[in-house]
Amino acid sequence: MKIRHFLPLALFSLPLLAAEKTGDYVESFDTTYNSLTVERQGSVVELRARSRRGEFIESAVDLNDPLKLVVAYTRTLYAGLFFQPKPQRVLMVGLGGAGFHRLFAAAYPQAFLQTVELDPKVLELTQTRLGFRPTDRTPVTTMDGRLYVKRSTQKWDWIILDAFRGGFVPPHLKTQEFYRECAGQLADGGVFITNLHATTELYYADLKTLSSVFPQVVLFGTAGRGNVIACAVKYKAPAVTDPAAWPAVSGLNPPLQGHLDLADIRAEHIVWPTAKVAQAQLLTDDFAPVEFLDVVKVNDTKE
Repeated sequence: MKIRHFLPLALFSLPLLAAEKTGDYVESFDTTYNSLTVERQGSVVELRARSRRGEFIESAVDLNDPLKLVVAYTRTLYAGLFFQPKPQRVLMVGLGGAGFHRLFAAAYPQAFLQTVELDPKVLELTQTRLGFRPTDRTPVTTMDGRLYVKRSTQKWDWIILDAFRGGFVPPHLKTQEFYRECAGQLADGGVFITNLHATTELYYADLKTLSSVFPQVVLFGTAGRGNVIACAVKYKAPAVTDPAAWPAVSGLNPPLQGHLDLADIRAEHIVWPTAKVAQAQLLTDDFAPVEFLDVVKVNDTKE
């Protein structure tokens, strides 16, 4: 498979620049991988994915305040700072609307954020509708995320998995084997960060599979959204599951102040659901009934 690396939009042809739109609108696009909706109301543009189960927000940006994290769970992704507070090399699987990217690039101007996105249309819309501009520090490669991880020769301080198609993550990005591949690409002291939905039985299968690979997994529940951000490390010591072991919020990156409250994120820490995880299905390349588990609703994610 040919790997396509995208340069800053300033180097693109003028017709692509001319495709940018202003004013309120709703557009729909069908691709090989997705059915997408882009809607603009005022300065806020949303990118959503449609499926037979409904429409799911992928990302959103306020064009008047691009550093604002409009979608709540993108804020919680920064929980990774409690485990690796100096991310210099970050790999993100899933571009969405690049809601995370803008603040990260502003807060960490010397860091490198590599994104992998399967659908070229998502990249196009993120540029022409949501105003994202890839740079040499925030490049985007179009290919399958697992294949990219397998071929990567780099070590990463953070690996972020946020690759949804119509509300669910492709099964091959949910398995024990894939998580092992990710663990192998983490730098010493690195953290694997993944966005989970806590409203179905798939959530507990996710946690069982993650914990079969990563000795320590810490959970953060995005208030009122059903998203849980799991942060996993590949070492057993030092212990990181107790918030008392995390660095003080005051010592973390000052440029983030005014854009998100790390104290609020710290308070989103939730208890590991031991009993339900013990009963859950382990997901492997040979058996990963992701879509089935994702329709089995749960009434309460607490024990």
